[in-house]
Amino acid sequence: MMKQYLKQPPKTSYPVIHIDPEKSLKRSYQIDNGHPLFGKMKDLPIRGRAQGGDDGNMIIEEQPIDWTFRPADLQGVHGAFAVFVTGNSMQPKYANQDIAYIHPHKQPRAGRHVLVETSSHAGFIKQFKRWDSDELVLQQYNPHKEIRIPRADVRRVMLVIGSIDA
Repeated sequence: MMKQYLKQPPKTSYPVIHIDPEKSLKRSYQIDNGHPLFGKMKDLPIRGRAQGGDDGNMIIEEQPIDWTFRPADLQGVHGAFAVFVTGNSMQPKYANQDIAYIHPHKQPRAGRHVLVETSSHAGFIKQFKRWDSDELVLQQYNPHKEIRIPRADVRRVMLVIGSIDA
């Protein structure tokens, strides 16, 4: 008796990504349910630019310095934006010039990555550890060290929901 082989691969719980090489890659990624991973227009503002120094410090701008495609997780999110990663303080997670996508309303939790904006509008992307009574505690990867910022110097803490190589 001949074995019958499956004509289709078995279903997995992982999304299947279809890439149409004839279209722009940023517009052609689609999950198997047909919803795009990125919007069709560059409508997400990039609001971070490099500041001197090797610590990955950046300035959060009020006005966009560039525009990028909006990922699906930020569709309809008011105030969402992206920043260019600067420096190598968070490698291997984030490399210099990657684009990090910021959700300004989701609360961070331990182990997730955040963009911290200080009272002087400086920004740092680090791993969130916790709030101590009067300090924000973060983890940096390169070099590996714990960073503590006084609560009075923290303007806001925003969740990084993803990134892409620029």
